[in-house]
Amino acid sequence: MGGSAFALRVPPLNTPHDNYQSASDKRYVQVDVHHLPTAERFQWELFHSAHGDLWNILGATIRPFGLTANDVGLYLRIPEIEALDKKKSLIFLTSDPKRVLDFLGLDEDKWWKQFETQGEMFQYATKNRMFWVKEEADDVKEGDVLTNVDLGQEGGDAGKKKLKHNDRQRMAKRPIFRAWIDEFIPMLRKQGGPKEPEITREQIRDEAFYKFGVREVYEKRLKDWQLARHLEELKRDMIKGQIPPVEEIPEGPPFRSAAIRMLIDVIMGGKEFDGTIPPAARKSEEGFYDLDLVQSFITLNWRRAGELGLAHQQVRAMETMRAKEQKKRKAAEEMDRHACAAGPI
Repeated sequence: MGGSAFALRVPPLNTPHDNYQSASDKRYVQVDVHHLPTAERFQWELFHSAHGDLWNILGATIRPFGLTANDVGLYLRIPEIEALDKKKSLIFLTSDPKRVLDFLGLDEDKWWKQFETQGEMFQYATKNRMFWVKEEADDVKEGDVLTNVDLGQEGGDAGKKKLKHNDRQRMAKRPIFRAWIDEFIPMLRKQGGPKEPEITREQIRDEAFYKFGVREVYEKRLKDWQLARHLEELKRDMIKGQIPPVEEIPEGPPFRSAAIRMLIDVIMGGKEFDGTIPPAARKSEEGFYDLDLVQSFITLNWRRAGELGLAHQQVRAMETMRAKEQKKRKAAEEMDRHACAAGPI
């Protein structure tokens, strides 16, 4: 789906005043060049760039419902992942403009026609089935930030304070988006509508599963991410975290390091511990460990793990030394054979 974009700094056409400007005073224009390798990408670029700031407005509306549109297409975000890895949370839905508009509840014919006024474009944006404005008396209680503030258009000074960083930047740089926040939304709030839609983020997700067939991809991505996090936490918090700090271990850092390595090998690597595989090393069909069993095993056996680990290290060290000595001996014998074959000088 790739594409690329770059910007060129181009001097504007000469004006009557150019001769009176110093080199440092001359102004340039920026020309953005987009390379679109397929007809599909070209069509999406036309769609996504149409009407200037309209997608900034729509993007702010659909974001709380778990949707994101960028220069590639429309995506569904996985909430469990997006707080820690936004890019990995994105599930591609479509780059077909017709399907996107249909999913948002917007009229396709009107989209491809010019809006006569800014107000007409704003009214069109309100037809998005996820759009609604907060009532003027709908004060947000402390602790309700996620359920109330992130949903619904508020506008005005109060709404500006709750905008995300990207939207605050748009407020500063994009006059149309600023008018939407500063003027149009406050006007709708005074008029009392439209009210909160009877639809949730979960319902939008389920509709996306049905219309775009992404349930399997979504669930696999979530499961893989949860398993990776589980294994990371198991190693960091359960295994390394359950062993006392170095200051509390008389044998010092080598003993603690040996215990950690041995426990990782036993619990996560399937290595036998005193001749058996402990229950703490067993995983569910999905690959998850019973953390209670793991914690109990580590608490009872970390010192024994250190002893076994040190003994194992000593055995490996001896084997390494013997292997090096054998290699040196073979090399010396090979040199002697070559010397004998060559005869006296």
